[in-house]
Amino acid sequence: MGWGGKSGPVLAADENGGSKGAPGGAMFLSCRPASFGQAGDEAYGHLAEWGVRFVEISMPKAENAARVQEDLQRHGLSVGSMQVAVDLGDVDLPERMDEAARRVREQFGSTRIFTSAHAGKLSLETAYDALRRVGDAAGRHGVTVMLETHPDLGTSGAVAAVTMRAVDHPHVRINWDPANVYFYNERCDGRAEFDQAVPYLAGVHLKDTGGGFRSWDFPALGEGVVDFQYILKRLVDIGFDGPCTMEIEGVKGEKLSREQYVERVRKSVDHVRGLGYFRP
Repeated sequence: MGWGGKSGPVLAADENGGSKGAPGGAMFLSCRPASFGQAGDEAYGHLAEWGVRFVEISMPKAENAARVQEDLQRHGLSVGSMQVAVDLGDVDLPERMDEAARRVREQFGSTRIFTSAHAGKLSLETAYDALRRVGDAAGRHGVTVMLETHPDLGTSGAVAAVTMRAVDHPHVRINWDPANVYFYNERCDGRAEFDQAVPYLAGVHLKDTGGGFRSWDFPALGEGVVDFQYILKRLVDIGFDGPCTMEIEGVKGEKLSREQYVERVRKSVDHVRGLGYFRP
């Protein structure tokens, strides 16, 4: 399934947050430091050297926030999205999310929280209601909560779209992971699933896969089956202004040196930029 040919020039996003022709803002390149594996302590330095200005990190404890802020500032990095754990069965979840969103916005200057949410043993309506309350809490601080492509509320583009329509909240959106959709679904059409998620996107993970069902095979970007050209072209077409976050989770059984981990991320940066949608 193709995307029907060209509908205009490729628009390069300014990774410092500006735009070049993209309506409504510009998407920006980000990275999860965990992509560096055992060389994770080198992640900030390499990303700064390569001109990647944003990261997705986990919410630090309050007592560590100042240190994390200083480390980011020293390398000229900003938080594109912050990972925060969510338990939809937690009665105190709205209060926890209110505090998390306040910190994300005030301490780190980000407007997006990344999380994985599951209904589990809850009824779907209970889970949807919990997500609405999450959206209310985050929205008070101008923050949007992005749900990862995980079971059971975001297993596929189709499932995620059902969840979005049911929750119907402007501050609860999708973080699309184009590799996870192959991992969790047999005989997957990655483009078709992505298209169903497009109207509800607030974030995207740039992650590749060999395409096998339940196969832990997430190599360097460009070495798998994910059509990043298709994804990025669609994002530009809709004026997407969120984070495109590189995530390289590796291949089961591999044994890499620190240098090999770093090289894999560097190759991934080069591949994504080579598509023409980002510039240093």
